[in-house]
Amino acid sequence: MKKQSETSISITWTCPLLTLISMLFGQLGMAQIHYQPYSYEHYQRQMRTVYADSLGHATVKPFISQNLDSRYDIQERDSSKNLFYRKLFQEHLIEVNKEDHKFYIDFMPDFVLGKETGTHSKNLWTNTRGAQAGLSVKDKFSLYVSFYENQARYASFIDSTARQIGNLPGQGFSKNINTGQYDWMNATANISYHFSDAFQASVAYDKIHVGEGYRSVLISDNPYNFTHARFSGTVGRWQYHSIWAYMNDLRNPRLADVNDPFTHRMGNGVKYGAFHYVEYLASNKLSVGLFHSLIWAERNAESQKANGGLGLNVKYRPWTRYIFYGQLYADDLGKFGFGSKTNHRTAFQLGGKTYDLFDVPNLSLTAEYNQAAPYTYQHPNNRINYTSNGEPLAHPRGANFREGLAILTYRWNRWEAYGQTMFARYGLDPDEDSNVGVDLFKEGMTNSSFRIGQGQLNKLFYNELRLSYVMNPKYNLRWELGLINRVNKNVAIAERTNTTIFTFGLRSSFRTWQREY
Repeated sequence: MKKQSETSISITWTCPLLTLISMLFGQLGMAQIHYQPYSYEHYQRQMRTVYADSLGHATVKPFISQNLDSRYDIQERDSSKNLFYRKLFQEHLIEVNKEDHKFYIDFMPDFVLGKETGTHSKNLWTNTRGAQAGLSVKDKFSLYVSFYENQARYASFIDSTARQIGNLPGQGFSKNINTGQYDWMNATANISYHFSDAFQASVAYDKIHVGEGYRSVLISDNPYNFTHARFSGTVGRWQYHSIWAYMNDLRNPRLADVNDPFTHRMGNGVKYGAFHYVEYLASNKLSVGLFHSLIWAERNAESQKANGGLGLNVKYRPWTRYIFYGQLYADDLGKFGFGSKTNHRTAFQLGGKTYDLFDVPNLSLTAEYNQAAPYTYQHPNNRINYTSNGEPLAHPRGANFREGLAILTYRWNRWEAYGQTMFARYGLDPDEDSNVGVDLFKEGMTNSSFRIGQGQLNKLFYNELRLSYVMNPKYNLRWELGLINRVNKNVAIAERTNTTIFTFGLRSSFRTWQREY
């Protein structure tokens, strides 16, 4: 971030904490680091900056970096405008900008009205009041917190997913899961300190995404936030990340007496994860990364007490503005392979993306293919399967699927357009006693075949279009009009579900909302 020669304070703000921190870091350099709340759509806006000179190390998200400002600017700030105009269109609600530190607070509303038609019909709405705050001190310290209080009524296919996993997908625990009248809170927190280029440390209640794609078959932003510590750094052409996580296990609650079926529940079960990623920048055009995961559980009496997995992540930039990427994951090297007649438990991803497509500024395109063989990410002991908070840690579909998707985004001044299309083939369990490899919490394999789509074959078509007018990019305040069409065909039982959703609202959030399951 460029140094600021003059102090700019939009609202007089006196804070002893800021003064103390400024004194503590008073002898350090002036560049500031920033936490970047992760969503795929938001990060697409930064591609020109991230990949300007080299492919670089940009695999593990969210970014905590001094290369990017924490929010993009649509136009230069006009100090001649009155205070109300600047707060509504250009600035944070409360902010302090100095050479050695930056601080801001924002109110984050999310008010949406909508209608679901088709196989099911009902009115939809979202009522969210949120806030975010951030603090950056030179090139060493970063703090970010956000909090949302939400009530909502969502489409029927989200209701069925919520009932299946026991919480609202990607958003955490909610009241009234069975009625579909959701009422929940969620929060994010991330505190980071950069000791040097070779060593940084973060403690967070947040999401992690490893990869360049919208999805990831290694670890993705699909599940709700979990507590973790992240140690990372760059040495020469090498970058490393070591992530140690504390996660909830909704499906295995703690009990006062495991031998008493009438015992009282004592909260969610606990599981732990260690995720390591090492990346080598072979050239400005090629990087190769190795991924390792290990899951274990609290008070796990089973003989198999840990579940390990290995992955590969590759990025290649043959031309400026074009990035091709791929991932490979196997939860057991002895089961690595792609055939359908043996126990091959492998997932992979292939994709490409570009920005300023056809030399049109801010026009970005992503095309991606993902698949996971049956039983990938499962384990004979479901206490240590590849999940967090009842949700898959990688792809939201779990396993036993093939998927192709494309995303096109465009920004012109304050107008933004987002279009997405997706097609998937996946298999479901024909009954509760079967296990065809899609439900990561089932333990016993009841099918001797390993063909993707086995069980009840389903075909899913998903299309989404959104048009937004961004009022204030600092906290993503925008008017948004949305249209979703979703068609799911259960080939095995000849059942077809068609859903069309219209939405309109005033929104302000950097959260990811994946709905393509």
